[in-house]
Amino acid sequence: MNVTFKKGFLSTLIIGTLILFLAPGQIFSQSLKVIQGTVYNNNGSTPLADASVTIKGTNKGVTTNAKGKFSIKADNSDVLVFTSVGFATQEKPVGDQAAMDVILQGSSAVLNEVIVNVGYGTQRKATLTGSVASVSGKELQMSPAISVSNSIAGMLPGVIALNRTGEPGLDEAEILIRGRNTTGNNSPLVVVDGVQDAPGWQQINPGDIESISVLKDASASIYGARAANGVILITTKRGITGKPIISYSFNQGLSQPTRLPKMADAASLATYTNELLVKSGSSPRFTQDEIRKFADGSDPVNYPNINWYDELLKSTTTQSRHNLSVRGGSENIKYLVSGSFANQDGIFKNGNNNYKTYSVRANLDAQINKFIKVGFDINSGLNVRNAPYPASTSIFAFLRYQLSYIPPFYENGLPTQGVNANNPAIMATAAAGYNNTRVQQNLVKASFDIKIPWVDGLGVDGYFAYNNSNTEAKTWALPYTVYNHDKITDTYIPVQNGTLPNLTQSYGNGRNTLVNLRIKYEKQLNDHRISTFIAVEQQSGSNNSFLAYRNNFISSSIDQLFAGSLLNQQTDGTASSTGRKNFFGRVSYGFKNKYLLDFNYRYDGSASFPEGKRYGFFPGLSAAWRISQEKFIEDNFSFIDDLKLRGSYGKIGNDQIAPFQYLTLYTLNRLGYNFGQTPAPTQGLIANVAPNPNVTWEVATISNIGVDGSLWKGLLSFSIDVFKQRRSNILATRNLAVPSFTGLILPNENIGIVENKGVELQLTHRETIGKFSYRIGANVAYVKNNVIDISEASNVPSWQKAEGHVIGAAVYYKSLGIFRTQDEINKSPVLSGTVVGDLKYEDVNGDGKISAADMVRMDKTNTPEITFGFNWSLNYKNFSLFANFAGQANAWQNFNLHAKLDQNSYAELIDNRYTPGSMTSKYPILATSGTQNQVSSFPSDFWFKDASFIRLKTLEIGYDLSKNLLTKFKINSLKIFVNGNNLLLIDKMKFVDPETNENTGNFYPQNKVYNVGINLNF
Repeated sequence: MNVTFKKGFLSTLIIGTLILFLAPGQIFSQSLKVIQGTVYNNNGSTPLADASVTIKGTNKGVTTNAKGKFSIKADNSDVLVFTSVGFATQEKPVGDQAAMDVILQGSSAVLNEVIVNVGYGTQRKATLTGSVASVSGKELQMSPAISVSNSIAGMLPGVIALNRTGEPGLDEAEILIRGRNTTGNNSPLVVVDGVQDAPGWQQINPGDIESISVLKDASASIYGARAANGVILITTKRGITGKPIISYSFNQGLSQPTRLPKMADAASLATYTNELLVKSGSSPRFTQDEIRKFADGSDPVNYPNINWYDELLKSTTTQSRHNLSVRGGSENIKYLVSGSFANQDGIFKNGNNNYKTYSVRANLDAQINKFIKVGFDINSGLNVRNAPYPASTSIFAFLRYQLSYIPPFYENGLPTQGVNANNPAIMATAAAGYNNTRVQQNLVKASFDIKIPWVDGLGVDGYFAYNNSNTEAKTWALPYTVYNHDKITDTYIPVQNGTLPNLTQSYGNGRNTLVNLRIKYEKQLNDHRISTFIAVEQQSGSNNSFLAYRNNFISSSIDQLFAGSLLNQQTDGTASSTGRKNFFGRVSYGFKNKYLLDFNYRYDGSASFPEGKRYGFFPGLSAAWRISQEKFIEDNFSFIDDLKLRGSYGKIGNDQIAPFQYLTLYTLNRLGYNFGQTPAPTQGLIANVAPNPNVTWEVATISNIGVDGSLWKGLLSFSIDVFKQRRSNILATRNLAVPSFTGLILPNENIGIVENKGVELQLTHRETIGKFSYRIGANVAYVKNNVIDISEASNVPSWQKAEGHVIGAAVYYKSLGIFRTQDEINKSPVLSGTVVGDLKYEDVNGDGKISAADMVRMDKTNTPEITFGFNWSLNYKNFSLFANFAGQANAWQNFNLHAKLDQNSYAELIDNRYTPGSMTSKYPILATSGTQNQVSSFPSDFWFKDASFIRLKTLEIGYDLSKNLLTKFKINSLKIFVNGNNLLLIDKMKFVDPETNENTGNFYPQNKVYNVGINLNF
């Protein structure tokens, strides 16, 4: 009986709840009526297409057609909100009207109407209190770059995007927000549609992106222990009310390296080879007549002058991208479904380098009634990367070494030996094997949003997200055959490089769930506005992997594990898990939209830390004063449209460390130990890490002061930020303070401190003159970090201390030039073995000799301290032009350059090397070893190269076909465009790309892309 009562009570409760929520929707729907009208631009004569018309306080809305017309169902008490990019928002009460025409005005107010994602909510740019940079998806679409990270360079002040390679599938930029703030992990947190750690964000098609926002100051405290390196918020597009809009975009590009090194030609290399042989006591290899033939090309068959880069690399290669989407819906259901495909080919001739990405995205929103909304999102992606074996860095290393007087192939087509039987013309092809990776990623998100009908402004929302990532990797290494030509017998002798075939195959799986529940309240009471929420969040994840290896395959035609030898086979596997629980919230208050206050907080817990020390509190306070709203400004300074002073202060965490460092951990020796009378491999434990029971997260204390303004009706707008971050609790060991002879292995401790200071400036000028409009924007950021404490030993010389220098600063000898005479050497402290033509180093400690004690820590790294961007757009009638420049300064790359016997080197080195008697050579005696153990090759500031540059990152010229013409074919819009990426490079380095971080220059070069495409909407 009790059970029956409970069931009956539960049924009654459910039915009653449904009636309570659904009935109001039915009641309200009975009073709806159709409102029709037209939206015009400034002068009231030109209809405005694609303007948004929504009912205030809901997500119900429509867009205007090509003639600016709209039709929407609304209640007499509703207010219609009219918005369009480039125009100020207008609100119109419905009342008794059945028709209305609206004129939208372009003005400085446009800047303030921009909606910015601030994490777990949005704000108007006018009322922002924190330092938040944003860029629209429309701007990102103008770049043909496949990876999103390469499209934002120069667009966002304080955001550094470093692209170190152009290899397909690996060309994602390293993102830093306001430079490096810690000696550990500096990667920002990336959130896609509210989901942290969303897989595959780099491959999101720009056509699916609504906007990207970056939280740079205490506003990021809403993400607690994961936000100290900044937060990137990506918002994707969602459905809209109206007829389905079918959009298709196609990009076809040709890419080529931004820069290839110029190697020494055959004559110069032959001369240098003779010089090295004579110096070592051997006879010259080439006669002067042979060198002359290399130089004049009179006998190209026997005395060739080969540019291996031209021989092995394509002049251009292709990339393409497609995106098809359907977007639309009714007042109750809105949807967006899109599919994308991108393809990048490698630059090696006959190479097996290729990268393909496939993605499907579906965002669905359903308005159950006036109070209940639900959503369902699906995102699935597949990335397939085919690459040669060995890695491209090795291939480019051997490519650089190849002798310019030996071709890659004989006249009969057989491959030559190259250097040490390593011919990159074969290494880059399938003949040497492959290294293929397949990554499949899936994300599902279900959400709800309920407005409580009994309390105006009160609501509950939340979501559940699940993502899964599967990675398959397969490395198949094959021996390949090259040939040595015996000129006497005119026979070609095969030479095999490598061992019998071997295969490494691995699988990895990662799963992550995220549950979010939030109670929110928003209310406008006369001049007071309050918006607040409290929320809870729980995240859990797991990862596992498996690896298998076999070698000595019976055939190079069977790339499957079963065909490998049973001897020396290896297997391995790992598993890990993680979890987080959080309580967080925000309180926002505004008085007359003039005095604004935001308080963010998060009580964050992580399973990576010991019990009792897993939770921390991370608060952030930001405030703003809209000075332009004061009467004394309005009455006396009419040229000021908007002026806002803001400031923020807070504490944020960084928990991106190896987990469970509080435990005494052991791992199994994977190869085992040999025990027993008949030795056999037996597993054994080895210590993994010394435990620290007090390990915790890093803490960043951030302060920021900013000023935003708009002048002369939007002709000039600006934003200035000055900031300081002090990162404490950085993990470090006290090894520098303990003598090495003790043999002690110390645990990581939270003892490091780094301070970061900087300033950011952004300027924008825009104007509309009749049918011509333009916008010019510029931004610059300067940031410098300083290591305050890493527990260094007290006896370290002041000039070698890491404390007081930037993160990553290393010690180098200070070069004083090149010894030109023996008398100079006799009068100077020198390294043992120094001869005329070697580098001269400073005796820093004054002991009369040069040793490691004279090395000086220098604040020169390849992370730029200055970054800047300059972009402008022009629009005239149906024509458009967009350009974006990006650059960096105060960045240096130290190189390890040498020129060995029987290996080629940069022409810059060979042509400008020291030769006996030279008093003006640019370089000293060249090192003949890459180990930096020769006098002139020791690490010194002589080998620093200025990595400053300016790039034309994006250039697009577009034309929108006439709407009158397109209407006849039932086409809403059609844009034809040509654009490019990395089209121009201005720098000082010259022989390699300045964005490299490889100290020998052995890297897959960056690409510049020439692209043509269309954007089509039905």
